[in-house]
Amino acid sequence: MACETFLKNYRCTASVSDVGTARENNEDSILVMDGAGCYAVSDGMGGGSAGEIASSTVVTYIRNALNGQLLPPQCRRELFSTAVYSAHDAILKYARKHEYETMGATLVALLLDPWMPNRADIYFAGDSRIYRIRGGRLKCLSADHTVSQAFGIPEKDLPVYMSGVLSNAVGIQSGFFLASESIDIRKNDILLLCSDGLYRQISEDSMASALTKKCDLDAVLAGWVQQANAEKGLDNLSAVVIRFSELPPQYDPDPEEKRLNDTPDISVKIAQEENAGDTII
Repeated sequence: MACETFLKNYRCTASVSDVGTARENNEDSILVMDGAGCYAVSDGMGGGSAGEIASSTVVTYIRNALNGQLLPPQCRRELFSTAVYSAHDAILKYARKHEYETMGATLVALLLDPWMPNRADIYFAGDSRIYRIRGGRLKCLSADHTVSQAFGIPEKDLPVYMSGVLSNAVGIQSGFFLASESIDIRKNDILLLCSDGLYRQISEDSMASALTKKCDLDAVLAGWVQQANAEKGLDNLSAVVIRFSELPPQYDPDPEEKRLNDTPDISVKIAQEENAGDTII
């Protein structure tokens, strides 16, 4: 199966992660795996180096799980999910060892389907987001996991100490869950994954306008960083953009691939054994 190059020649990508001007370190981590069709943004929480370690752990576990694995779609989904929950356990263990009261990371991710180029899976936890620009219109495909959303109270009406507080994140001490949805993909779609440092500093209208009117994705991201930093750069800003110029033909799996896809536990076990020696934190 040609997983290694699926969609690779049919899309263009760009990414950026910037510390801003108000913070000393960048607690965001990004993942761009064009060959594997996997993209992610993770925003660390916990202060000091704890947030940076948490977000790095999340993307590293995902990278190790999918790197070089030529597996059917269902196997990939299970590997991805298992990797995130393993990262969650690793962060909890690290936080207990170092006596951190708070440590965790948001996650928003896109996992393309190597057999059906017109569909994909998105995953999210926390308040990092994935947007789709289609026909010039921007739509948020993920849901924020915040106290504001959980109780249906606008951020502006919450006490200051509750504003922006997460209700879910990788590494929280109880109740973590990885939300997921299946989405469709069409020719000329643009998908934007970002931390809250982007959408809290750059308006959604500005994001949609720039991505619709400009062909150079790297220039768009550089412009957002420049604009945010010119206006105090209060937070880390990270984003990954994927533009689908074409969709390749649907893949026709052979009988053995179909069998493995119908019994993903076999392939997942093999892949996990191959990565068993990887230690993150």
